[in-house]
Amino acid sequence: MSATNRGSKRSKNDFYATPLAAFAPLIPYLRIMPGPIWEPACGDARLIRTMLAMCIPAAGDDLGNGYDFLNQSRTHPTILTNPPFSLAHEFCDHAIRHAPNVFMLLRLNFLGSSKRRDWWLKHPVSAIFIITPRPSFTGKGSDACEYGWFYWGNIWKGIYHL
Repeated sequence: MSATNRGSKRSKNDFYATPLAAFAPLIPYLRIMPGPIWEPACGDARLIRTMLAMCIPAAGDDLGNGYDFLNQSRTHPTILTNPPFSLAHEFCDHAIRHAPNVFMLLRLNFLGSSKRRDWWLKHPVSAIFIITPRPSFTGKGSDACEYGWFYWGNIWKGIYHL
């Protein structure tokens, strides 16, 4: 949730569904990814349904179903998710240890934390797919933060504007 929503009641388990407008522009880049693409925090499964509708093999699960990604050791060819904000760093770290290709929807300022500096030096991002316009995760206008799909892997390199 953005800084503009301070004082607002947070959604249970940090569930803020990914707006499809923030996901659809990424689809062309996902078509060549090894699959199936695993979505470990799939919530209402909207991203999985969208990928399947576009003939991209995808599957996933969610904490709401009792699945705890951070306690799983299964590997996947590609992991893609909008992680719970409060666990974003843990999700990134766990995902890159369990997949050669990882996409995480994160605030661009996720890069700027001095707390994560050493982690970034060990795990540099390969590409960032910047989302414009700013998405809304609450359905109330656009968020005050900039977001992007962060990618770790060997297929995509650089900065892309979606």
